[in-house]
Amino acid sequence: MTISRPSLILAALGCALPVMAAAQSSDGPALSVSPSSAQPGQGPPAQTGIDDPAFKAAAQGQIPLTPEMIRELGRRLRANQAAGEEVVAPPVALPITRTVNATTGPGGAVSIIQAVQGYPTALAFVDSTGQPWPIAWDSNSNPASERGGAGAAVQAVGFDVHVPLKGSNVLQIAPRSSVPRGGILVNLENAPAPLTFMVVGGRDRYDARVDVRVAGRGPNAKVEIITRPNTPETGAAYLTAMLDGAPPAEAIPLSVTGVSPDDVRAWRMGDKVYLRTHYTVLAPEWTASENGQGGMTIYAIPSTPVVLLSANGRSISARLSE
Repeated sequence: MTISRPSLILAALGCALPVMAAAQSSDGPALSVSPSSAQPGQGPPAQTGIDDPAFKAAAQGQIPLTPEMIRELGRRLRANQAAGEEVVAPPVALPITRTVNATTGPGGAVSIIQAVQGYPTALAFVDSTGQPWPIAWDSNSNPASERGGAGAAVQAVGFDVHVPLKGSNVLQIAPRSSVPRGGILVNLENAPAPLTFMVVGGRDRYDARVDVRVAGRGPNAKVEIITRPNTPETGAAYLTAMLDGAPPAEAIPLSVTGVSPDDVRAWRMGDKVYLRTHYTVLAPEWTASENGQGGMTIYAIPSTPVVLLSANGRSISARLSE
């Protein structure tokens, strides 16, 4: 009897199927088919790496924000911080430097100081000869005075004040509020009475430095060879302004030759010439003068084209012209 080839193949498959089923149900490893042996029509192989759907889901769960979102949050955070700083930051204020006249005698005017929170103010006290007048020191050093000036004989309301060191003629002022208002009393060494100041808010400008020229001779007063304390111009407001380098509008500036313009400045006002200099005027004879801090002096002299000056022990001449 003859058996055909197809019948033999079917018989072989019939014997192999039970064996494969038994192998899959046993404790041994299941049979697997490698991707390379996958038959056509069974779909693409599973994705691996960053394209794996499982990886993408985990990344979205752990880091849901994109780089652009993070950069946008950073921009918003910086904008919020800048807005907060604008609210609490002090306004931009213009610093002013000037000189005021003060007296410890009765009837003296109370000087007004402009202050802005966030900008310190310094008061420098000098006597009529331009020498520093030290602030008196409180020997009791009670807690109130220590807070007011660390032992200095200074009393302040609404402000923090500080004297850098004992014997200094400088008082530093810092407002405590954005709307400062109060007063300060300052006792100078050997002065008969304290000086009184009113401090108010300056808004867009503040006194960065105020040279307080006190009438009288302090403990460090220099000896003057020529004095004319009773001249009408001494202590005049325009002399103080010229001492600060800010002459009145009617003052005509003069050209100075023979000396450095940094050492001598001159103006003509009326029938007189006014010199602002560190030097001492020898001729012509001056009729009024006012001393500032650092040895600066303003002189009133008769109208003249030439001035004789003393500089470091030697005589020099300066020519004045319009």
